[in-house]
Amino acid sequence: MAVADVIAGPITLWKSPVAEAVPDDDVIAGAAWGGNWVEVGYTEAPLSSNYDFVELELKSEQELAVMKRRKSAESLVMETVLLELTASKLAIVTSGTANTTAAAAAQVGKDELLVGGEYQIDEAQWGFEGTYTDSSGNSFPVRAFVWKATAKLNAAQEYSSTAWVGIPIQIKALVDTSKAVGQKLWKWQRVTAAATG
Repeated sequence: MAVADVIAGPITLWKSPVAEAVPDDDVIAGAAWGGNWVEVGYTEAPLSSNYDFVELELKSEQELAVMKRRKSAESLVMETVLLELTASKLAIVTSGTANTTAAAAAQVGKDELLVGGEYQIDEAQWGFEGTYTDSSGNSFPVRAFVWKATAKLNAAQEYSSTAWVGIPIQIKALVDTSKAVGQKLWKWQRVTAAATG
């Protein structure tokens, strides 16, 4: 047992185009991931991550108990609440189009979101990062990567005088057929020591 294996703290949510290279293992916690990875922004709620699968059970008339189980379906769903209310953040959960117009003579500056009538749901690659401190006081990242997923608004938005307006987001993984069996949905990683060379 190791107290350093107990992890608590905030996470950072990242998004990129599908098939973007994941950050190198030696990218320190809190650093930019590089490439086309974009930090999604502040969140108001913890990030929940739920991997689940459906079991297909083999039963026999001659036995009382199940003889064997295998997976017949699997899923990964992540949820949180985005805190920054912008057209570009709303576009993530609606597969809409965000537009920004700069202020000019006789023109107000504005952000707009256009949504509706599109059958396709945008696909993206997602990741999250937290940090933990080992028994020697060194901080290392804990990361997860979801190769391909769609996102949607997960609940009604509430515009209130007593609470911040959030964007409840649900991210649902899709299979990445370019990956090997056993690696097609997601990857979790905890860096345990710095490189020695």
